[in-house]
Amino acid sequence: MPPLTPVASGAGSGRARHPPSITLREGGRTLLDWETGTADFTFGLRHRVVNGTDVLAFWGELDAWADQELTPRVTALLDQAGRHVVADLRKVTFLDAGGLRLLVRIRQYVAASQGTLWLVPGTARNWRVLRITRLDRTFTIPASAPYTGGRPGARTGYH
Repeated sequence: MPPLTPVASGAGSGRARHPPSITLREGGRTLLDWETGTADFTFGLRHRVVNGTDVLAFWGELDAWADQELTPRVTALLDQAGRHVVADLRKVTFLDAGGLRLLVRIRQYVAASQGTLWLVPGTARNWRVLRITRLDRTFTIPASAPYTGGRPGARTGYH
C-alpha cells in the first residue's frame, strides 16, 4: 500500500484570509481535501472572491450529510466574507431538505450582517425544489447567472 501523502498549497507569509488548502492523497486518489472539510466526495464547496463578492460554489449532492459536514466550513468562510455573497448551485446534482437547511442558514447569516445573498439555482431540478418549498420567494435569484470566473480583466456582474 502506498504511503499517505499530505499536499499543502496556498501557504504564504503574513496573515492569510483563509487557511491553506491541504489535500491528503493515497497513491493517485484524494482522501481528504480541506476545501470540502470531508473525505466524502459526493458533495463539495469551492470558495473564491470576485470583485469583492464571495462566491460559494457548491457541487454534488446537498443533503443532510452535506449540511452537517459543510456548515462549519461555510460558517468560517462567512465569518471572513464581505457583505455580498453568491451561493452558486449550478453544479449541484441533488437538493433536499438538508441542503435547503444549509442555504437558509447562509441566508440568515448574511442577512444578520446586513449583507446581500444571491442564489443561483442552476438546474431545473433545483428550481423545482425551490418552487415547491416556496423558497424561491425568500431568496434573491438573479434573472441570469452572475459571472463568477474571477479572471483578471474579465467582465463581471450579471450578463
